[in-house]
Amino acid sequence: MVSSLQSAQQVAQIRHRAGRRQLVNIGRMLLSLFCLVGFETILSLLLEGRYLLSASDTIRVSALLITGIYLIIFLVALRLSRWTRFRTGEQLLSVWLILGLAGTLGLLMFRLPYSVTFLGLIYPTATVILLLFGKGLSQRSSMRLGVPALLIDQIDSRTGAFIPMDSASLPEGAIDAVLVSEEQLSDSGWTPFLSWCALNAVPVIMIRDYIEAESGRVDLKNFTFTDLLHVRSSDTYLFVKRVFDAVCSLLLLLVFSIPMALMVVVIKLETTGPAIFAQQRIGLGGVSFTMYKFRSMVTDAERGGAQFAAKGDKRVTRVGKFIRKFRIDELPQLYNVLRGDMSLIGPRPEQKNLLDELVEEIPLFPFRHSVRPGITGWAQVCQGYAYDVDSSSEKITYDLFYIKNLSFLLDMTIIVRTIRIMLTGFGSR
Repeated sequence: MVSSLQSAQQVAQIRHRAGRRQLVNIGRMLLSLFCLVGFETILSLLLEGRYLLSASDTIRVSALLITGIYLIIFLVALRLSRWTRFRTGEQLLSVWLILGLAGTLGLLMFRLPYSVTFLGLIYPTATVILLLFGKGLSQRSSMRLGVPALLIDQIDSRTGAFIPMDSASLPEGAIDAVLVSEEQLSDSGWTPFLSWCALNAVPVIMIRDYIEAESGRVDLKNFTFTDLLHVRSSDTYLFVKRVFDAVCSLLLLLVFSIPMALMVVVIKLETTGPAIFAQQRIGLGGVSFTMYKFRSMVTDAERGGAQFAAKGDKRVTRVGKFIRKFRIDELPQLYNVLRGDMSLIGPRPEQKNLLDELVEEIPLFPFRHSVRPGITGWAQVCQGYAYDVDSSSEKITYDLFYIKNLSFLLDMTIIVRTIRIMLTGFGSR
């Protein structure tokens, strides 16, 4: 152990660096907010020749909407500014885009005055300002992390500066946190030092959590049942999410009712057989349910039994290729969401006939059933379609990461990524 005086000095350095980083983030956010309001004022002068406060109702309401959303982002950013958070900038952008869409719909629903020109110019400008701010928010590349020397090789050196710790004591120089593994937690030689860190507010982070936050995946070798306890503590969010699912699925079914009816006609014109494909899938708690999709394959596609879809699968029809590429075939699952079988966001439900094989090869696979399956999910937006056992093994690392980190912000990130994927056709089969 280092001397008490030196330890006190190092603790003071750690707290100083953390406080300075927080102040820098607040300063950046205030600066970005100032730039936003300044640009709004300039636009008001250009469009109406008046300052913002004396502008017309259409300009003021539009400016109030954008500024209000930005203030919400400000509060979210303060909460996410700790370095341990996952992809802070992307989460902020996702919330910004979703709230922007919700705000615009609110203007239309309540028939509030707004300026299309003002919003059309200010919204992309505010997005650029937010991107510039979010890019440097977490500052992981400038973090100094103390790591037991034996663990240095396990970490990607691009994500920070790692200071080797040859013994159970703070290394020389300033650091921001200490990374350890389960081995140090159970090592009697490290226990006194880690206890001292806890008492002196020195951040101690599990190395697997750090790596997961960088990759967006869990390590199956180190995953345990206790990692799922977060789901039990998220009952309030799960209830809100269920209400959100029910309302959104009902609205989307109403909006897409005519396009879905036309899709039925198109499918029937190309091939014989039903336009809707029904299949048994596994849902919450391992309970099976009937999932619905637009049929994208020939009628007897599973005559030889359930199987994964391969790239360039000859069973897929011409219409099927199109609707699978842009995920249109998933629209009937909105009915499953409305019924409560599924959620808009969650691990994709697996085929019942393939479950035994997957569980045999991937023992952790049933853990996916601790939440409702979704139309889209973290694995889908990161990996794409799983076409065999090996890719399913990779898929579950993303699914378990989602379950472990279940939150509103992660769900918003998935929604934004899903929209991008629907436009590009990423990962389709």
